[in-house]
Amino acid sequence: MPAKLSGGHTASVLSVDVQLQTGQVVSGGEGGELCVWSKDGLLKEKVSRPNTDCTSVVFSRENPNLIYAAFGEEVLVLDHSRIQEPVHVFHSNQDEINQVKLNENEHFLAACDDAGEVKVFGLQNRKEFKTLRLKHTNICSTVVFRPGYPWELISGGLDCRLVHWDFSKPKCLNQFNMQELHATPGDSPYFINPPFLHHLAVSPNGSSLACALENGQIPILNSSQKNLQPKYALFGHSQGVSQVHFLTDDILLTGGNDSVVIQWDLSKADLYQPGAVYMNGDGAAASPEEEKCLAITQLCNVSTYTHTNKINWMSSYTTDGDRYLYVADQTSDVSLIHLS
Repeated sequence: MPAKLSGGHTASVLSVDVQLQTGQVVSGGEGGELCVWSKDGLLKEKVSRPNTDCTSVVFSRENPNLIYAAFGEEVLVLDHSRIQEPVHVFHSNQDEINQVKLNENEHFLAACDDAGEVKVFGLQNRKEFKTLRLKHTNICSTVVFRPGYPWELISGGLDCRLVHWDFSKPKCLNQFNMQELHATPGDSPYFINPPFLHHLAVSPNGSSLACALENGQIPILNSSQKNLQPKYALFGHSQGVSQVHFLTDDILLTGGNDSVVIQWDLSKADLYQPGAVYMNGDGAAASPEEEKCLAITQLCNVSTYTHTNKINWMSSYTTDGDRYLYVADQTSDVSLIHLS
């Protein structure tokens, strides 16, 4: 497999996804460029919609030919066998869309936007199903459906809030302020940068929810029961975290503005035992909450991969027993990292 997918984009790549059945890759970027790549890294198709950005792309798991892509305020449904003409266009968002996400059975698609809203569309009748609003007071940057709970999703935004929804009613079930969730070591970036919520990921079995924060933290919540419960935070990045991505139920990948990808094994958090003495960034003894997070960080950190640029998006692919990570960054290429 090639180390880079090159020659398709002319500006920064903002989003990337892999079709797990075929190994094909789709990437979206600035200038309204969407590219479809073969498993061998060859550019197969390209769509350009000038005067907008392609901010989010996702392959259908049910139909390998279908791609859902956000261009400005619209979500395009594309069939890459005839990609130039959309199969359908959803146009209900009032501001630029930041992420699109499919639920487990692909009956619904969620699109969160700069107006702080989440639109949920029914894919069978191709109509808007619900609008989730008034809980985010700033840009809603990320959304994810909750596995095992067919009417629930979780959103996060630049108001530092994580909101847990029942989108059938719609109703807010719970919300968390990231500024209050965990004690933070007193060194940069944890103390200085605000905990804007950039990205969310849920483990395949639905037991863990990971959050990517601008202050470099990665809060982990227990989502195995009805109500979400904060567990601990990981401290591994020296700048804001832009991406969280589960490889398995326990293996988590995080990427950040420090151009670093970290691989974590969350199962090792169970080895934590209180009592160790840790120092925070000011040289003082850490508080019990800091001590717990710092200890679990050391236990769970498996490996670190140094990248060349700030990371915009990540998507993984496994073939012949080898795991790879596609990385979209501030360049016009999509990079490929071979994971150990």
